[in-house]
Amino acid sequence: MASFSDSPLEIIAEIIDALQDDIAALEACSQTCSLLLPLCRKYIFRSIHISARSYPQRSRPRLIKLFGILLKNNPGISDLVRNFVFRMCSPDLEDDEVPWVLGRLHHLQSFELGIGDPTTIEWNALRQPLRDVLLRLIQLPSLSRLRISYIYDFPITVFFPCMNLADLTLTCITKPTMAVRYEEDISAPEAAPQLQSFAFRRDRGSYTMYLLNARRPNGVPVLDFSKVRTLTVEADREQDLVAIHALIRATKQLETLKYTTDITQGYTGFAASMNASSLSTLRTLRLQHDIEDDIQDPLCGICEELSIISGRNVIEEIFLDVVVQTDCQCKTGSEWGGLDAVLSRGFPKLRTVSLDVEICVFAPSSPQAALQEQVNEIPRKYFPWLSSNVQVTFKFSSDVYWV
Repeated sequence: MASFSDSPLEIIAEIIDALQDDIAALEACSQTCSLLLPLCRKYIFRSIHISARSYPQRSRPRLIKLFGILLKNNPGISDLVRNFVFRMCSPDLEDDEVPWVLGRLHHLQSFELGIGDPTTIEWNALRQPLRDVLLRLIQLPSLSRLRISYIYDFPITVFFPCMNLADLTLTCITKPTMAVRYEEDISAPEAAPQLQSFAFRRDRGSYTMYLLNARRPNGVPVLDFSKVRTLTVEADREQDLVAIHALIRATKQLETLKYTTDITQGYTGFAASMNASSLSTLRTLRLQHDIEDDIQDPLCGICEELSIISGRNVIEEIFLDVVVQTDCQCKTGSEWGGLDAVLSRGFPKLRTVSLDVEICVFAPSSPQAALQEQVNEIPRKYFPWLSSNVQVTFKFSSDVYWV
């Protein structure tokens, strides 16, 4: 190892950089030479994931406690943490040491806050020291990526100082039941953070609409959605469509739309909501829907939406995942052909189309092999244009499960 130690520091640093995603290799290197230890630590402790232990490990110390011991013995490690995932459990809520541990983190770039046990919690039910330190982490100037899940009564004022926030994901968040009062001393910069990526899932209480319509004390939006390039939405209720349409209208430079729905006609209206400016930038559609076998259109109205933007788009990739839940035969006929027809005209930049069909049969009335064969015939029978087009890569896959 002596010869390695004699190598120029720049060469050694490049080798460690190349190994940054291989934690096992970094741990091995860190034990071979004192020179390598600080270089390896930078990546070993870059990402920390704290969650509740699952059975049968619950008798062991909680991970947040072990992390606290590590920081007490090695204070400098806290300055290396850039990505932090913290899924709180019930004991964390009453533990005075948890705010101390979280208070050691000062340079986070990515923070994911969630609940492991119980399943949800109210923001104002958190003890003041814990709430204060979580607030500080969320509002760190270095933070650009934030994910929050399963927290109720979450105030929008939390986002006021987050000027460098670029990537935000909200899952099962609800707005405060009472109106939020703006404190006179609250830190509320005049400009709003310009998001580049936004995702919402399980939007209980229409928090997304609340966030879209909310304003700072000076009348400026809490967050600026106009620069969002990647938008991820989920429609599992009719009310979600209102928020989805509003979000799509708010974006001006959309490049990727990820859309999941499990309601009939869950795609309705998204094309009409698209700005002309986004139509000139949108290149990737990732669509997924979960349907029952009694729905007449297995494509859930996506063909009608695509026809609206036909001829005035630059879409290059379309990925469509369809999950069918049935207790009998599912539709394997010409209903699928509408997608081939609509894509055959008005999509000049199209280069990739992927269609994945997953069928879950609960009470099969026909042999599995027969149904699988019918599904496999869909591309040959009903996608002639995509199957024969040399300029478009068409990928079709299917699976039939008996459950």
